Amino acid sequence: MMYGVLLLVILLAYLLLIQNKKNQARYAQQYIEEEPYPLTPEQIKCIRNSWRRILPIKEKFAEMFYVRLFELDPALKSLFRGRLDFQGTKLMTTLNVVVNSIEDFNAVEAMLEAMGNRHIIYGVQAAHYETVGAALLYVLEKSLGEYFNDDIEDAWVTAYSEIANTMKKTAYPE
Repeated sequence: MMYGVLLLVILLAYLLLIQNKKNQARYAQQYIEEEPYPLTPEQIKCIRNSWRRILPIKEKFAEMFYVRLFELDPALKSLFRGRLDFQGTKLMTTLNVVVNSIEDFNAVEAMLEAMGNRHIIYGVQAAHYETVGAALLYVLEKSLGEYFNDDIEDAWVTAYSEIANTMKKTAYPE
C-alpha cells in the first residue's frame, strides 16, 4: 500500500514536471516571437549625436523643413493654419522628445498615436507621411553637411519609419 502511494506521488510529480516543461517552452516561444527593437545601440548613438548638431540651429532647421515639404507637395500648405514658426517649434519639440526617448520607444508610443489621430482632423492622409519623411531626410542631410553619412541616414530612416508607423497605426487601421 505504501509503495502504491509512493508510486502515485512519483507519477504525479513526473506529470507535473512534464507539464511545467511544456509551459516553459510555450512562454519562451512568446518572448522569441516578439518584435526586436528596431534601432541598434549604434543607430541610437547616431541619432543622438546628429541631433546634438541640429539643436543649435533648430529654428532654421524647422524653416528649411517646411520649405522642402511644400516644394515636394505644394498641396500640403493648405493643411497648415496659423504661423509656421509656431508649427516649427512644435515639430522640433516633438522630435526632441522622441530623440530623448529613443532607447525606449514605448515611452512615447501613446503620444505619437494621439498625434496621429489628431492629424486626421487636419486632413493628413497616410501617404503624406512619406513626403514628411523625405523632407526630414533632405533637411538632415543639408543641415549636417559632411557629417551626414550612410549610417546617420539609415538610423534616421529606421527611426522615422517607427515614428510614422506608430502615428498611422491607430489613425489608419488596416
